[in-house]
Amino acid sequence: MARTSDYVGSDGKSITVMMPKIGRKMLGLRDGSFSRIEIDYHSLAFRGEGVTRPVTAPVSMLGTYHSDMLSNLFLYVKNNRQNGVLGVTTGPLTKVVFFKQGRIVFAGSTDATERLGTVFRQLGFLTEEQLREVESHDDPRRFGVRCKDKGFIDYEQLWEALRVQVVGICCSLVSFPVGVYFFLPNCVPGDSFSHFQIEPTQVLFEGVLRMDERNNLAGISHEPDNRSPLEVLSDMENSE
Repeated sequence: MARTSDYVGSDGKSITVMMPKIGRKMLGLRDGSFSRIEIDYHSLAFRGEGVTRPVTAPVSMLGTYHSDMLSNLFLYVKNNRQNGVLGVTTGPLTKVVFFKQGRIVFAGSTDATERLGTVFRQLGFLTEEQLREVESHDDPRRFGVRCKDKGFIDYEQLWEALRVQVVGICCSLVSFPVGVYFFLPNCVPGDSFSHFQIEPTQVLFEGVLRMDERNNLAGISHEPDNRSPLEVLSDMENSE
């Protein structure tokens, strides 16, 4: 387990996050590189190995995240028809949601359980053997394209799986652990990412339903987590 100091600077004004692949691509980060979010009185900036251009965002769109904030964040972006990327991170785990005109058009996650291959398998589009075959080949193209070229899926299945993945990542933020959120305005993919136009309120409702269903199955009640990011990371570290 990485130590808390890997994520929060000694001055308390910076954290280091690993961005999902789609997030790194949009920010000009080299695959696998880390980026440091540096905060001053006016803005935050991504810097570090692999950064090809500076990326800044208003400091007012950065703060401590807890799940009760999600509706306010989503509704702010929706009602103001914002373009940009909303990121939520605990340091080792980061999820990003892309917005165009206040609607969700894509999402990414560093959580291995939310990879596209996992979605294909859950939907019954790929067998374990087919999944291993695609993953074993060194191919720089996107995973879905590789599966399509091998004849394992068609375009309709690819779009269905992508939508399931995007909605799943967004819904999971309802139960995301306490962390840090940030919003990078005007950092939006091109027209190819306009296929999905998902209402944030729809995702919020679906996310709450899923969380309630999980809690009911587990026989637990939802209690808000009021810990700070440092406390969460410290508890994660001490549990190892």
